Amino acid sequence: MKVTEDGEQADDSALSIVLVFFDVYQKSIEVTIRRTMEEFLSSLQSELSRPFYLSTMHQHNPLISQFKHKKEGFCPILHEIDGSIKIGITEIGIWDPVPPSRFLYGVECDAHASLLSLYRFRQESTETDQLLQRLRKATIKIFGVACGLYHCDDPGCFLTYHMTISDLDTGMYACRGCRDDFIRALQSLNSRIGA
Repeated sequence: MKVTEDGEQADDSALSIVLVFFDVYQKSIEVTIRRTMEEFLSSLQSELSRPFYLSTMHQHNPLISQFKHKKEGFCPILHEIDGSIKIGITEIGIWDPVPPSRFLYGVECDAHASLLSLYRFRQESTETDQLLQRLRKATIKIFGVACGLYHCDDPGCFLTYHMTISDLDTGMYACRGCRDDFIRALQSLNSRIGA
């Protein structure tokens, strides 16, 4: 058994998913992201051969000297954390200089880790409810990135490409193909845990 930062015990044979909040202090954001993950994982549980364990932890943002290298400051920290899948959440903007230059919603960190930036969500959301609704959808998308899933062609799917934040304002779902891809990715991780 593992004991997590939030004081709970995790079964070593369970798929461990860790949400790492980097200097995120708004409780409603943490609660929304955690509940979103719990609900989504629960919807997949009957098709997984092993249980999952979701935990949260808090870290300080890394010191980053160069504006363009922010991703590189977070990814090594995520890789050091014990867990099958790690999702970092930060208030810091992650700049992509590749045209069209913009702040990104999230990035892949390789090895089953990803980073969600709240920066654009805060800049482009006028109300807290709107911010939280957008984060619910982005949470599933960044979880997909950590699972190795990429953009879907179904415009209603969470994993479709979002160029603007208003793209997240439509009703969304995990399409059957992406749902199956999530299950395959999680089963693959489960089989490595059991080996």
